[in-house]
Amino acid sequence: MSITITGQPGQRIAVAGDITKTLRVPYDEVEERFLLAASDGSLIEGRLEAEEDRFDFRVVVDGAGISRIGPGELTLDWAVEWVTIAPYDAGALTERGPMPLPLFDSLSG
Repeated sequence: MSITITGQPGQRIAVAGDITKTLRVPYDEVEERFLLAASDGSLIEGRLEAEEDRFDFRVVVDGAGISRIGPGELTLDWAVEWVTIAPYDAGALTERGPMPLPLFDSLSG
């Protein structure tokens, strides 16, 4: 199955599909972003522009599901058992750098 996350008026998002729930966005005027995590391993950054009551979503970490982003919504195509929302904190995100290439010491030339 899948879930679709859609921005709603009143600083809320609606989750529909495997899970059906309306979540209140932990909005702070200083930080307009928030984080969503799903059981498939996806980490999603949401942004709320309060003046326009508009939402944007961006996948920070790809989970097992396929993510599709549309205007004001995001769909995760995978069986999702839970989803959680939290205020944005840059410390919660891992820094990803290029992985070092393996050394091929065991190969004889």
